[in-house]
Amino acid sequence: MKYLIASDSFKDSLSAYEVGEAAREGIVSAVPEASVVISPMADGGEGTIDALLACMNGVEKEVVVHDPLMNPIPVSYIVLDEDTVFIESARSSGLPLVPFEKRNPMKTNTYGLGEQIRDAVQSGYRNIVISLGGSATNDGGVGMLQALGWKFYDRDGKLIGNEDNPLLKVASFLDDERLPGLEQCTFTIASDVTNPFYGLQGAAYIFGKQKGATDRDIIELDKCLVNIAGLFEKAYGINLQQVEGAGAAGGLGGGIAAGLKGVLQSGVETISKLTKLEEKVVEADVIFTGEGSLDKQSLMGKVPVGVAKLAKKHGKKVIGIAGRVDTDLGEVNQYLDAVFSIQTECRTLEDSLTKGVSSKQVRTTVEQVVRLIK
Repeated sequence: MKYLIASDSFKDSLSAYEVGEAAREGIVSAVPEASVVISPMADGGEGTIDALLACMNGVEKEVVVHDPLMNPIPVSYIVLDEDTVFIESARSSGLPLVPFEKRNPMKTNTYGLGEQIRDAVQSGYRNIVISLGGSATNDGGVGMLQALGWKFYDRDGKLIGNEDNPLLKVASFLDDERLPGLEQCTFTIASDVTNPFYGLQGAAYIFGKQKGATDRDIIELDKCLVNIAGLFEKAYGINLQQVEGAGAAGGLGGGIAAGLKGVLQSGVETISKLTKLEEKVVEADVIFTGEGSLDKQSLMGKVPVGVAKLAKKHGKKVIGIAGRVDTDLGEVNQYLDAVFSIQTECRTLEDSLTKGVSSKQVRTTVEQVVRLIK
């Protein structure tokens, strides 16, 4: 029997690779001669770079950029091959980079992401994949574009600097000094957020508060997104309100789509293609997948269902494991043959999340499942 383990991380507990390694131990305990392949997965959010490094021959390239408050920090992106890099936007623009008391999307920007992109382009890479998620910003990608050579001006025609949130002042822009080489690049946006650029379901109204915005801030941010969308449409002929996911990461999805002609794709699908997951699915007899909690939200572009869809496409048996399993899994079971919680006894949440306990529970659960189906 050939087994494939393609799990997401178990948040606050195990990385995707650690889940895979624990599951592998469970499989070989039940079937010593089993062939096991571990292919760590992610959906484009936190942990994606770690998952890619664990199953690909990528190397990290470090560069010093600016965080959302314009403090210099070292970050890295992955070089996947001679032409392709993967950039996790949260590493330069993520909410965890901003102390809780300083979280305010009126003061943060995505300039650091633009610096990462600039470094990749100047290093000769032309296929650039960017994952969105967990941002501290709501600047519509204006800060990112500033770092790539765009010039934004206020109502008085004064050049806007790269401090605070430049979106709040924009009245016009020029792109005639944008970074050479951008025209030869393709940009893929890995995100499972489908929100529009602005409006009640847009970037500011849905995600602004968790980034520190007040109700008044949200109204202003939304108006500014409407404004920049109009400027982008006039310059580039793109209606961002019709681009599904343009509201991702505080409108960063829209800024990339407009200024860099980026194409938004499902995060799971993007990572699956990069890791050649489908080829591994074809070779396997049984596939294990999972995440920290398997519930109805798993249907919304999460790893287990994405893996399961590929498995079903090729008629493979697919089994889900999770730290927490919803009691109502009707829709989830349309994709997964069965789902199992790894909890083996009563424990506090704190104990359950420790690596040693989680790893042992994954190993034990998978072993028992394999003993049943072998």
